Amino acid sequence: MAMAELPEGDKLNLGCGPVHAAGWINIDGSNRAYLASRLNQIDCLLVKFGLIPPTEFCKSTKYHNLFKRLPYPDNSVACIYAGELWEHFEYEDASNLTKECYRILRPKGVLRVRVPDSPAFWERYLHLYREEMSKPRNERKAKPLIEHTQMFFNDICTRKKYLGSMGHTHKWNFDEVQLVEMFEMSGFIHVERMQFRESRIPDVDRVEVSGFLIVEGVKQ
Repeated sequence: MAMAELPEGDKLNLGCGPVHAAGWINIDGSNRAYLASRLNQIDCLLVKFGLIPPTEFCKSTKYHNLFKRLPYPDNSVACIYAGELWEHFEYEDASNLTKECYRILRPKGVLRVRVPDSPAFWERYLHLYREEMSKPRNERKAKPLIEHTQMFFNDICTRKKYLGSMGHTHKWNFDEVQLVEMFEMSGFIHVERMQFRESRIPDVDRVEVSGFLIVEGVKQ
């Protein structure tokens, strides 16, 4: 893949979570980001008394409700990275956010989204299921299937404690077909599934901490 030079403009780390990268504007819409960035003294006191765990969010974190219009003019941003964010929205809300990213990117600007790869998760489930079904009935064990299914509800699609993750849930399962189409329907071109840290964004290694399903597109 030939690397094109990014246009000038801000680089947004959208839904930054614990990843606060130098040279990027680190934006998050969580309640904890609001508390740590706008009510920092209260956040520090709650941490001090052991009521909530420490966090990477701080005064420099930019809080924004990501269900609302992004606070940037049209054609003003160089690139946007979103790691494990899109799955926190239902499909239509994720689609709207994709369109908002397109709006604020400059021509030739890049959107890169990383989400859990749902087919990989359920392929593992089917592998475990078929493995057990291949055994005589009296030798089958439900435990591996229960453990894998429980992982989905414990770690993926579940409402966490409000004072832990501040109430976040996963609301959608994405795959390559859905995500690529969402990009293209929002106007992006050169939409491709990418490998870990393979990107048109030169310093993507500052914000990308793991793999999963990664899709990247370019504004016309």
